[in-house]
Amino acid sequence: MTTAIDTTTAIAAPPVAVWAALTDWSLASRWMPGVTTMTGAVEQGAVVTFTVRGKERTAVVETLDAPRTLALLSRSGPVTAVYTYTLTATPSGTDLHLLADVTVRGPLSLLAGLIRGAVAKEDGVQPENLREVVEPATR
Repeated sequence: MTTAIDTTTAIAAPPVAVWAALTDWSLASRWMPGVTTMTGAVEQGAVVTFTVRGKERTAVVETLDAPRTLALLSRSGPVTAVYTYTLTATPSGTDLHLLADVTVRGPLSLLAGLIRGAVAKEDGVQPENLREVVEPATR
């Protein structure tokens, strides 16, 4: 099992508003823990550069199906993470589902459970944080 996060948050805003905030990298620091900057194109295969806790990292836009699905793939040494954000329209707005799959290779694979737990603790709040960014902007 590689799942670190599997959570859904209801957002009282239409999918287009949630999508706009999700893909506006200038807002990333408001809903992605530890991220201070994020830049790059919002297109399939684009490399996105972000700074997290003072370290520059990159991710690739692996899936882009506007305004429904965005998947970002990042690698850091033996750790590969794919964060998939899926938006579903509901009568009251949008359900934002975050699925984060984390694989760990090599000797660190013995710590895979701990690494996934740390990812879940740190980034599991992303959908709720994004809700707090989107809802006030759409009132």
